Parts: sequence; C-alpha cells; structure tokens
Amino acid sequence: MALVKLLHNHKAGDKELSHDDLISFIESKGFSCEYSSVKTPEWHKISNDVDFLIIAGGDGTVRRVVEKLLDRKLIEKKFPMAILPLGTANNLAKTLGLDIDTDRAVESWLNFKKRPFDVGKIYGLKKNNFFLESFGFGIFPYLIKKMLSSDIKESTSTDEKINTALKELFKIVQEYQTTYCKVLIDGADHSGNYLMVEIMNIHSIGPNLNLGPDVWVDDGEFDVVLVAENDRDELAKYVSNKLNGIEIRPHLKVIKGQNIRLNWQGTDCHIDDQPITLKENSELKVEIQKNLLEFL
Repeated sequence: MALVKLLHNHKAGDKELSHDDLISFIESKGFSCEYSSVKTPEWHKISNDVDFLIIAGGDGTVRRVVEKLLDRKLIEKKFPMAILPLGTANNLAKTLGLDIDTDRAVESWLNFKKRPFDVGKIYGLKKNNFFLESFGFGIFPYLIKKMLSSDIKESTSTDEKINTALKELFKIVQEYQTTYCKVLIDGADHSGNYLMVEIMNIHSIGPNLNLGPDVWVDDGEFDVVLVAENDRDELAKYVSNKLNGIEIRPHLKVIKGQNIRLNWQGTDCHIDDQPITLKENSELKVEIQKNLLEFL
C-alpha cells in the first residue's frame, strides 16, 4: 500500500471538502494517508517513507510546496507530486492534463506515471527567484495588482472570479501603454516597445489565458510571448472571446528559448501569481532548469 502525504489548503477555490473527507476518500482508494495543512508551521516535515505528495489546492499552493522542496539538500529524498486541483484557475493541473474531478484524479494515482517538469530560474532578484508558470512584465502584473486590491468575496464562485478578472483585463488591454524592454533570447535581440513580455513555462496563466499552447513542461525551453502595440487588438479580441465562452488561440509573437536576458524600463513584474516591484533598470537573466521536479 502506497504511503502518501496530503498537503491541504482548505481555503483554495470554492470546493467545500474537509480534511477528514479528503483523508477518508484517499484511503478508500487504497492509499495510506498522512495529513498536514499548509497553514500550519510544521507542514513541510515529510517522512522518508512517503511515496509521493498530494497537493490539494490551487496553483499558489503548489508553488508554496515546491519552494520548500527546492530548499531541501541534494542528499535528501525527492518526492514526486500529485495535484488535487481545488483552486480557481488550476493552470498547472490543466497543463499537465490532470482530471479536475476528484474521484477520477485520485483513482489515476493507482497506476501513475511520473512527468518531469522544468523550472525557471531568475537571476538578479533577492527573493522569489524561480517560477513554475510564468515570469513577465506589463499587462499581467498590472492585472494581478488590480485583482488583489478588488473587493471580491471569498464566497464568490470560481467562474465569477475568472469572469471578473477577464473583464478587468479587457479594460487594461485597451488602456495600457507600451514600455521599452531589452530582450535577448539565446543571444538574438528582440528588444522593442511592448504591452506584455511573458516567459511561459506552462500553457496558461491567470484567468486561464492560453498564451503558451505549444509549451512542453519537460522540453528544456520556454515560450517567450512578446505583445507589441500592433497586437493590442488581437489580444483584446482573445479576451473578449473568452468572456463569451469562446476559446480561439490569439496570433501573437512567440519565440522558443532557454536563456533570456531582460531589462524592462519599468518597475512592475510578476513571478507566477505574485506581483514584484523591481529596482529601476534591473538587468535580469532567466534560465531553464531542466526536469528539476516530478509530477504525477
């Protein structure tokens, strides 16, 4: 019988599953289950007998667990991770092709395959120097700040939260001013004035914006999305379609790369779903760390 460690964020998303319900359900499928809430101080203490970790939460919870795993010593055991998607957007789970249905997701772990997963490494920052989803400048960090300052209630449904974010994004896309960014991708110069520069490690970010549909999480490359002034209408149309329940891939400039150098002539950026304020004229370097993690 496989021993699993359940790491649970009970505040994620709008699914009302207690920790007792989750433990009972997982054990009913043939697993032995240990439990920790990620809201407690000692949650990251994991027995070496554990076969894999189960992260019950959203993308932010996955990042929190990964941050602790990356801090572990090289000689310590590396744990594969399973995601039980309970968040709002669940971009990581969707990129990995995981089932959102709890029953089917847990049953899939009985005959699981491990999938290597690349991690983005950022040089030039003191903190938060890795990313799982994306790292970038322009429109998206502005949207994150807007949403963090909004008065959305915790009781608001997942669909309503995403719809609210898309409405706010549509306004931002029409009003946001371009900013110059020095961009070198594997030595090639792609500098220019942009509404958005996104280094994508997974397919989608934020309110399920599918900006990197050709990304493979284990191919050792990023998709760098460059959105210039002449792409404004295309991005606005994409967001408008999503608000109407239509998913049509936007035609944006996307360049594959492993080593990226950046200097955004502004101070706002984001790492995954967290906004970051840079020092002016910050020179940053981003590299791919191939197959650093394993997910089920």
